[in-house]
Amino acid sequence: MELTIDQALQQGLTAHKEGKLQDAERLYRTILQAQPNHPDANHNLGVLAVSVGRPLEAIPLFKLALEARPEIDQFWLSYTDALIKLERFDEAKRVLIEAEQYGIFSEKLDILHQRIQPSPPGDKKNTKQVLTLSEKRKKLAEKKKAKKKKVQAASSSVGPSQDQISLVLDHYQASRFSDAEELAASLTKEFPEHPFAWRVLGVLLEQTGRVNESLLPMQKSVELSPHEAEAHSNLGVTLQGLGRFKEAEASHRQALAIKPDYAKAHNNLGNTLKDLGRLEEAEASYRQAIALTPDYAEAHYNFGNTLRKLSKLEEAEASYRQAIALKPDFVKAHSSLGTTLKMLGRHSEGMREQKLWDGVISFHRKHGFTVL
Repeated sequence: MELTIDQALQQGLTAHKEGKLQDAERLYRTILQAQPNHPDANHNLGVLAVSVGRPLEAIPLFKLALEARPEIDQFWLSYTDALIKLERFDEAKRVLIEAEQYGIFSEKLDILHQRIQPSPPGDKKNTKQVLTLSEKRKKLAEKKKAKKKKVQAASSSVGPSQDQISLVLDHYQASRFSDAEELAASLTKEFPEHPFAWRVLGVLLEQTGRVNESLLPMQKSVELSPHEAEAHSNLGVTLQGLGRFKEAEASHRQALAIKPDYAKAHNNLGNTLKDLGRLEEAEASYRQAIALTPDYAEAHYNFGNTLRKLSKLEEAEASYRQAIALKPDFVKAHSSLGTTLKMLGRHSEGMREQKLWDGVISFHRKHGFTVL
């Protein structure tokens, strides 16, 4: 049975993580034979080359990845790191400047900036000897200042206590959203440099229909935890809700660059691609989400919607039925199944399904309940 591109990529990632580098390389190259500009395959093959001491081979691969997806932070980081390993410092500097022009900012980029500062020419020992007394005093003062900043940063990074975190989550899980929001908002003021409260506040505002208000805390969460896939994925959901689909796609892809096996991000990316009208790509994203988490009812439902738009009605029916099997009270899945059955010509069966669950949807909306 021939693998799809997404299946080959997932198997390549698994082999890569398990240290089976020859298998991973074979799978990445198989993808590139079909799609020479595939960004993830090019990037991952480049990472593999660097890991076995062949950074020169990685350079053109990273370039291809960046040409396809310049919004992915990790592609810039990998490319710059390879240039540094080759001691091509001027090129590395230019790449970092270009990354910043694309709006890529992260702590790792700052670290790379520091690594590309070559040591000054001349004998290091002699350089130390010619330091003047004023320069020595200046260095000492800078060290003290840095130490003070470090202490201040450590103090400001202290986060909420476990009791505070638990109380917020208890309110949220019990649907006491106003109480959860009030506490989360107060925690953002008490611990402004800690991402937890910002993330919870953003999710609460988004889930209670205040998508515009949720954007700032979502962005703050990403700013404070740039290496957490969940923060990027949440921001993507908010951006999608605001109709900013291209930015949403970039956020979801960033989440997946950090955590390739993040099923929720694959599902959310599928939703965004569907809204962009790129249905085949959306289909591939949903397949990936389901492959990673087979009992993901929402992904099966979303997959069904996309299959139906692609006129793959039998497959759509199967997806809706799988979503219902996993979540029997999944109202939207029942209703969509009824619509699909009618489209398949099974009108009486479809009418029964749709009439029952459309009534449930109407009841939920009338009484202000969320329709699942």
